[in-house]
Amino acid sequence: MRGKFQQPRRHISLRTVLIALGVLVLAAAAFGVWKFTRPAPLPEIAVPVMQSQPVEPPAQPEAQAPSETPEAPASRELEADVVEQTPPAPAEQSLRLMAVGDDLIHNSIYWSAELPDGSYDFTPFYQDIAPVVADYDLACIQQETIFVSDPALYDNYPRFASPTAVGDALAQAGFNVVTMAGNHCYDKGMTGITDTLSFWREAHPEVTVLGIHDSQEDADTIRVVEQNGLRVALLDYTYGVNYEKPENDWTVDFLDRDKVARDLENARAQADFVIVFAHWGEEGEFSPNDYQRGWAEFFAAQNVDAVIGGHPHVLQPMETLTRADGKTMPVYYSLGNFLSHQMSAEQMLGGMASLRLVKDDAGTRVEDAELLPTVTVITHKDTGWWSYRPMLLSDYTDELAAQHRLPEATPEYLWDLFNQITGKKE
Repeated sequence: MRGKFQQPRRHISLRTVLIALGVLVLAAAAFGVWKFTRPAPLPEIAVPVMQSQPVEPPAQPEAQAPSETPEAPASRELEADVVEQTPPAPAEQSLRLMAVGDDLIHNSIYWSAELPDGSYDFTPFYQDIAPVVADYDLACIQQETIFVSDPALYDNYPRFASPTAVGDALAQAGFNVVTMAGNHCYDKGMTGITDTLSFWREAHPEVTVLGIHDSQEDADTIRVVEQNGLRVALLDYTYGVNYEKPENDWTVDFLDRDKVARDLENARAQADFVIVFAHWGEEGEFSPNDYQRGWAEFFAAQNVDAVIGGHPHVLQPMETLTRADGKTMPVYYSLGNFLSHQMSAEQMLGGMASLRLVKDDAGTRVEDAELLPTVTVITHKDTGWWSYRPMLLSDYTDELAAQHRLPEATPEYLWDLFNQITGKKE
């Protein structure tokens, strides 16, 4: 029997158990499906940013717009490298060279330069040409007369000898190349040679002296002047001397084919340019002779860059020859007198060679070769002596001509003579 207060025993029916089991199975199934089918959260870096942006279509060939693809910077960098690796074109190197004719110091010239104390001052004679000289890198002059240190040896034609003060004036005027090979260079024998060379070496070592030597070693040395990055070999020769020849052949540079050919070969090996000065021709002749032309052709065959001549004491024309290598070579056959006390108006007219030497990536060449007329102006001084003023003919005026010791040496006459000699038309 059940008591009054006894709880009745509850029986779990099979139906209830089955319902509960069903619920559990359904719950477990639902949990399992949720657990294994729900996608896990993706990391932010799983999707590339570029893929999340709209993709632009490729540029059309005709667009020519700068590419923004990764290859564009590489292309620009490559182009920059190519520019950096291309060597710059060599800069042009050049120098200007001028040369004037014979500096022929007669006794009336050094008498006019003498000062009260017995010394000499020739500097006023070159003051008109000094500004012209200053425009050139190499300024050359033919010193026709030899120097001596002993005043007792000063002399006039036919055996000239001049004070060394002439050299001081030339250096002060700016001349830095002096050519000495000529028919009068041995007028005082070895005394003149040694005195002249000693003077230049001691007083003006910056001046290059050509054509005479006091030793075999000196004679074997090719004079090469280096300026503005260019090396210029300078050679000077004479057809001969007036009287006895030197005991040693090396004392004076003569126009001997074998010797000249050797010198030119050595010079070309040492320099960019080779300039030859030649003392040749017939005195008083306004045209070159066969001897001059033959040597000019020889120099062209040897690829000389320019030839500058003197000795006739009058002007001769300039012409251009074709060298063996096809380049051109200007030849100044005679520059005449620069300073003298000769007696005719024709001998007052001289010439100045003017040219430019150029070297660049195309090679070497001579440009702007010109022949400019000069005039020796000779007027009276208050002392009773003379004033000498060589200058460019373009600077010569009627007023100066009116004072010239040769009244016929007018600008008009000298210009006409220049045009006749050179074949130029007014």
